[in-house]
Amino acid sequence: MASLAEESALLRELDELAASGRHREVLDRLGHVPSAVLEGRTRFALLAAETNGRLGDLVAGARWAQIALELARARGERHAELRARNYQGAIALRRGDVAAAEQCLGDALALARTLGDHATQARCLNNLGILANMRGDPRDALAFYRLALAEYQHVGMTRGIAETHHNIGISLRDQGDVRGAVDAAEQALRLATEAGDERLATLAATGRAELHLLLGDTPLAAAELERAVVRYTQIGFRAGLAEVLRVQAGVARSRGLLTDARRLLTEAAGVAEQHDLTEVRADIERDLALTLEESGDAAGARAARERAAALHTKLGLRHK
Repeated sequence: MASLAEESALLRELDELAASGRHREVLDRLGHVPSAVLEGRTRFALLAAETNGRLGDLVAGARWAQIALELARARGERHAELRARNYQGAIALRRGDVAAAEQCLGDALALARTLGDHATQARCLNNLGILANMRGDPRDALAFYRLALAEYQHVGMTRGIAETHHNIGISLRDQGDVRGAVDAAEQALRLATEAGDERLATLAATGRAELHLLLGDTPLAAAELERAVVRYTQIGFRAGLAEVLRVQAGVARSRGLLTDARRLLTEAAGVAEQHDLTEVRADIERDLALTLEESGDAAGARAARERAAALHTKLGLRHK
């Protein structure tokens, strides 16, 4: 970096890009920053952790979160330490490391309350809601999400409110309230679009597509999923394709196209494995078991169910 003033200006610009969900641009810009600067400045390390995590490179995200945590601790930067702990929890959650996620998020929430950091409290509560839902407790998840919404609203974080509504939709779906889930997904999509976060908007749209499928509107679900593939490809978020492909397989299965469904699930499993998305892999194996069963392959279906159960057991989760 040429000067501290230029470095500060770049950090402000990158923070603004990250806040608007333009993580690919942030990562591209970080690629031009010298390694010594990235590894020696807490704020740069935090940005690297967040952007890699958001874009699906969880290994790199975890590495940068650890670097940021060590820098923050060494310098007594409590708020930076808080952000690093929260990123570690969020990344552990995405990777399916439930025990690590619970520890990191619990520590981060306690520190956020000590520091009076409402934004990070909201993020931790939202992630604890995801963890509760993964464990098969959608009611507890909804309680966490309502607390998260209050904190996000307190600080006016539209993007966070959108993400929480998306998660509320998942928990409502898991409770069997599909209509309520659609309303939450619509709200998430509207707010993510308002915030200018294309990745989150596509995530919400994918969730809404699965709900349309559950309601029997297969053509609408298929069209929405095709748009999701295009959007994720455009923004370079390949990790998101695992879930899109899984739901597309559901569309194919509903149309009786079982060979296509198996192909899509195989592709989805490859993407999920590449990005270390353990819970998604478990859901793919569950769906594969249904597809194989409908195809008359009882042995294959049984093996897929066993793989799904093993993955859920590995995560410490209740088998779905």
